Amino acid sequence: MDSLTRNQLVWLDPAAWVQMEAHHWDEQAKEILALWRTQRLPLVVCRQCPETPPELLCVGLPAPQQWSRRRLALTVRLDHLTARDNFPALLQVVQANQWGAAALELSESLAALGVQAHVYGSHGWQWLTGRAYVHDASDLDLSVLVHSLAQATEVIKQLASTALHCRIDGEIVFPKGQAIAWRELQQLLLGQTSQVLLKGRHTLRLAALEEVRLMAGL
Repeated sequence: MDSLTRNQLVWLDPAAWVQMEAHHWDEQAKEILALWRTQRLPLVVCRQCPETPPELLCVGLPAPQQWSRRRLALTVRLDHLTARDNFPALLQVVQANQWGAAALELSESLAALGVQAHVYGSHGWQWLTGRAYVHDASDLDLSVLVHSLAQATEVIKQLASTALHCRIDGEIVFPKGQAIAWRELQQLLLGQTSQVLLKGRHTLRLAALEEVRLMAGL
């Protein structure tokens, strides 16, 4: 499972849920976990704690608004994972919410650039679960997988020039799962900042432009 990356979705086998629910949770947490188990909902891969043994995986469960958007931090055995997948594609969320021409054009433009755009955050979880996550101030969080810095630059131009009903946020994800917030990368490429936060499954650190160029070339 070394290929797992941050923000990937994973599903658990029944044994994992039994072990998890056996912990000393409060009543609200028990309700949330029971819902996830009975509806076979996924968890999301988080940045791994340094002390986590290699056979374990740190995952997260962000609950919907009915539980005040509570977040549960969990640890599961890798051999209890039954499936993995990505958050829904941008086009799936756009069509489900009937966001109109501008959102459809963004989806088509990103596809024309040869990149994969997925929706995580509130809009992604609402699409996955059918429960209320989105509020008036919710951003549209995009995870856009690119293959080069040149491709990332074109994606940033497209995101920056698109006006939707909500703010477009999210990350540019490079090969091997290293990610940078697209607005931070835009500032770096424009010379408005000297470093950006580079996020991986096991790491979180600052990186300068030269390192980003080297990483993006892998």
